[in-house]
Amino acid sequence: TEDADAEGEITQIVFAELVTHVVETQRGSTGCVVFKLADLCNLYESRLKQFETNSTFNRTRLKNKLLLKIPELKPFHKGREVLLVFEKDAGSALVSACDYTDAMHLAKASEIVRREIFAEQNKFSGRFDRFSVVDSVPRCLVELVLMIEHGPDIKSQIENGLAKSDFAIAQLLYFNNHKKGTKNTSEHSRPASDREPPFAIYAGLLLYAKTRKRQLIELDALFQHGICISYDRVLEISTQLGESVLSQFMEDGVVCPAILHKGLFTTSAVDNIDHNPSATTATTSFHGTGIS
Repeated sequence: TEDADAEGEITQIVFAELVTHVVETQRGSTGCVVFKLADLCNLYESRLKQFETNSTFNRTRLKNKLLLKIPELKPFHKGREVLLVFEKDAGSALVSACDYTDAMHLAKASEIVRREIFAEQNKFSGRFDRFSVVDSVPRCLVELVLMIEHGPDIKSQIENGLAKSDFAIAQLLYFNNHKKGTKNTSEHSRPASDREPPFAIYAGLLLYAKTRKRQLIELDALFQHGICISYDRVLEISTQLGESVLSQFMEDGVVCPAILHKGLFTTSAVDNIDHNPSATTATTSFHGTGIS
């Protein structure tokens, strides 16, 4: 099922962070580094809880996975405790890893993330819900942003958690991705509407609602810098929202504020009705209040 696949992906991400923590700790130390299996399991469990999943794990299996992933790591028993220690001499696996340059790591990471980005579509349906932001971008892209911002090890991820700004950065990266062969010019610099995350849509609609200025949205900075959707797209969405409200009026047979919700007991509701045309030929405007 989708839930099982999502949990499997999360456990892979957390395990990768744990491996990174072990390897980076050893690389950053000048002496012998000893890891307690119990401490590593506690880190692993704490990170899983941040994802609010029902995933469980077996400590022995986690140890075996670590030993398989990091051949230089050897287990030793001290009473009931299991200690994991690196061998002083690097094995062939470590030599191979060192020969694999940073540029190759970056290229591989970008290839993985881009594959996930173009495998998904995110078409704006006319409304946002509480899952819109979380579901708007691939999880691997969010995790890459978190690793860049806070560090790739599991302790840094536990301490810093997940903030709205992390999702905003991930959404902008998702929004500004280009397929191979697409020119990055002013005419072709923005993706199609099937890859529009909530942040870019909300930023464009918010600016339009506050200023009504095309230049601020499209020409000055924000659209050209990939912060929000284009002015024409804003007008398209605005028109669609207006048409959906009119359709609701026709279906209900009554004109009432669109903020009313079915099934919610409401004694009264007040909403503004504004029409302030920006056309040079317009001669009048209208401002009223609808009370239901």
